[in-house]
Amino acid sequence: MTTWFNDLKELIWHPKSRGFDQIAEHGTVKKGLLTYFCLDIIFSLIVASLLSPLIGFLADAYVLEIAALGSAIILGMAVFIFVVRGVGLFINSAIFFGLYKLTKGSGTWSDVVKGFIYGNIITNVYGSIAGLILLVSIAASADLLLVGGDISALGILGIIIAIGLWIFYQNISLMSRILLDTKGKVFILYIITGIVLSVLEYMVK
Repeated sequence: MTTWFNDLKELIWHPKSRGFDQIAEHGTVKKGLLTYFCLDIIFSLIVASLLSPLIGFLADAYVLEIAALGSAIILGMAVFIFVVRGVGLFINSAIFFGLYKLTKGSGTWSDVVKGFIYGNIITNVYGSIAGLILLVSIAASADLLLVGGDISALGILGIIIAIGLWIFYQNISLMSRILLDTKGKVFILYIITGIVLSVLEYMVK
């Protein structure tokens, strides 16, 4: 068996060569949720580290009290994010699995949940990295949008779309590997799942 950290490392650094195979063969829902929670903790810590200097500047007389309260807020925020995302993942998985079984697929419920969990991990990690790169690029060249006008804006939009499509393709490839099914079939099921979710959200509203 592998550790959750080793699974994450292979998934991020070698997704197509070793990562997908390792997740399909050794990844579990439990390890996936643990990885998800750890990433939420890291995200919360990053947000807190960015906000803490501002809080200290505005209320320097209460730094220790704010730090103690901040620790509880960080943990609470991480747990809240984890629960909300977890509920969303299981809803997506339930819809996808129901559609998948209509196609007489041989994969299990655990396989689908695992695919969605690790697929979202890919989305979060690579999406965050891409977002940081774009922010740094824009910050390093404050006149980026002014110099090129619409061309620069369209270029950035094109990069974002390309990264989004690449991440979506990785999600499809991973789920296809886990279910031992075709990418085309998984792609269609993802699209239908998205449509069903949109209809349900519209009905709830």
